[in-house]
Amino acid sequence: MKNFTLFVVAMILLALPCTVKSQTISIAYVDIQRVMLESEKGKDAKKSLTEEADKLKKNLDGKQEELQRMKDAIEKQSATITPEARADKEKQYQTKLKDYQRLYNDYQGELQQKDVELTQKILKELEEIIRGLGEREKYVLILERSQGGILFASPTIDITTKVINLYNETTKKKPAKK
Repeated sequence: MKNFTLFVVAMILLALPCTVKSQTISIAYVDIQRVMLESEKGKDAKKSLTEEADKLKKNLDGKQEELQRMKDAIEKQSATITPEARADKEKQYQTKLKDYQRLYNDYQGELQQKDVELTQKILKELEEIIRGLGEREKYVLILERSQGGILFASPTIDITTKVINLYNETTKKKPAKK
């Protein structure tokens, strides 16, 4: 009986530091995707990309209309022009079509590049904000919700809204760099 009591007391003493430590560990998570969508800088980046895409689309639409007019003209004139002239017009059409496709791919690449640049810049700024928040509020671990493999987490440890507010405050204080 004495050995059993000693064993129980030893187990309690060994378990006590674990329970005390677990009470001081602060863990949180952030939904970066939500921060990107809801923060002012994220909204500005999305607006900038949309405006750029619209501008490029207008240019592409003009080129596409020109291609359609060329194609219609070739079809209308096919009965009245010589086979050599038709072949020449079709060759011109194919050249313009290839130019259009090349331009489309270039525009897609430009938009993707700009998206990556804007996203990387925002992520770098967010990393500083989250690191500062973690140090200030003594978090031991801050996870990213979508990338961290979190299957379940209580909303009480979600600091996304806090990060969005801090990020918005920080970006308002800093002058915009262009």
